[in-house]
Amino acid sequence: MEYICSNLHCKKRFTYPSHLRIHLQNSYHCNKTIENIDIYIEEIIKNRKNNIENIIENMQCLFCNKTYANKFTLTRHLNTSKCNKEQYERNKQIELLQKQIDELKEQKTQPQILLQPPQLQPQQQPQQIINQIEQQTINNINNNLTINNITIIQHINPSGYETLPTNISKQEMLRLLNLGDEGVIDIVKLVCEQDENKNFYKLNMNKNNISYLNNNYKIDICQDKELKDKLLKQCVILTYKMLITCSPTMSSEEICRINSNLQNISEKMKAEIYDNGLRNIIEYELRNNSKVTKDKIIKYTKEISTNPETKEQAQINYGKVLQIKQDTYKNKLPAITLYEINSKLGNPVISPELEFEFTFNDFNTKRYEYTTYSKYWIKRIKDEDKYIKSHPNKTIGDIMSYENRKVDINNNIEKMKIMNDKMREYDEHNNILITSDNFRVEIATDYIIENNRLNINNNI
Repeated sequence: MEYICSNLHCKKRFTYPSHLRIHLQNSYHCNKTIENIDIYIEEIIKNRKNNIENIIENMQCLFCNKTYANKFTLTRHLNTSKCNKEQYERNKQIELLQKQIDELKEQKTQPQILLQPPQLQPQQQPQQIINQIEQQTINNINNNLTINNITIIQHINPSGYETLPTNISKQEMLRLLNLGDEGVIDIVKLVCEQDENKNFYKLNMNKNNISYLNNNYKIDICQDKELKDKLLKQCVILTYKMLITCSPTMSSEEICRINSNLQNISEKMKAEIYDNGLRNIIEYELRNNSKVTKDKIIKYTKEISTNPETKEQAQINYGKVLQIKQDTYKNKLPAITLYEINSKLGNPVISPELEFEFTFNDFNTKRYEYTTYSKYWIKRIKDEDKYIKSHPNKTIGDIMSYENRKVDINNNIEKMKIMNDKMREYDEHNNILITSDNFRVEIATDYIIENNRLNINNNI
């Protein structure tokens, strides 16, 4: 809440009450008596206090005014949304700090009446006092926000169970997905910047051991390579999650390209990704944030062991990340069987349009582009694409299977074009190159495998 001038023709907004006070004292049009100024500012502060009480009474967020059914959902909202509690706490502390600084500046000409801290020496200047108060206030900002005796805890995800920021847009996801290996590095950096993902530390940089929060919410120890692999694997999973989220707006070719790149990263865990960026991200966190991260993790583990509500919320968060992993693995597998597709569109292996004799005679009398074989596969590619895209349960795995079949179909089309041309050519002995003995109808391997499977099942 901002501090607003009471003059209807002014309505200037101020972040701090001291700034509003100065404005009301010095402005010609908005000038008030000191007594009236005090009453007006006290009324604003009282309204702020009432709003804070409404958070608990009405389960309502102070910043976005959304109402929640219970304390847990409000807590989760304040932990994960842009209404993050840290911002509120920081603003609250900065407001108090600014008030102290303004009071000290007003007394700058009267150093004898300064409220000096016990450690202040007589020779210290007012600016030194201000700096001390600033540092002391900043150091007092912690991870927990207490409102009317209800403490909101900063939850921490275990190592290997990190999450993406909740406010990332689809446009940003698409940008990162199209960056390839560099995008994975940017995603790792994005993940590590989130407070809830700061789950490892090292207080002695000369030792190889790294302490981290494990999935039992205990502090464990690992080596650098193990931490790197955990973080990179989870970031690849989160990249798949981004791909799944953005897939409705992407072409099959784009999905296939990005998915292939992610498969390559997952299988090989590219050393260059670690050397070109991941190492620097981890080392930066270890060198700059280890002390703060350690304090947070220790405080969080103690809170989990003593507070059932915090433990329950931690289990909810952990369950959500597990669900992301399960959904990702599931989405990488096809959900639409080739049997289902053939049931809707026909089985190419037994199609009359692709029978040997019919196709051979057709190729003997027509140019390739006019043959039934050519028209059949052009239509089949379009029909499968339309069927998969419109299917309510399609996955990334379905799109990949379709793209692989399409590549195989197009390779066969090229072979059949060459065969069609050779049917009109002769060898040096004036023998025709292609006869019924060496002619064959090319059909993509997936359809043949599926047809063989059906035959085996029918025989059983």
